[in-house]
Amino acid sequence: MPTKKTTYTITEAAAKLGVSRQAVHEAIKKGLLKARQGKIVTIGWLIPEDALKAYKVSVSHQKRARKK
Repeated sequence: MPTKKTTYTITEAAAKLGVSRQAVHEAIKKGLLKARQGKIVTIGWLIPEDALKAYKVSVSHQKRARKK
């Protein structure tokens, strides 16, 4: 039985939100998206699933995502 994913990397979060990795980094830096550092340096930031669901993508990022 597959386990449910509870945290996402920057890349996974960006794909799930439909924005760039940079947009996710900016949201974390501004405190708009909760994240924590992974225990292994190569993992980087980990975003909890509940924080990802609660995050609202800005209008400017939505417009940029549609252009692609």
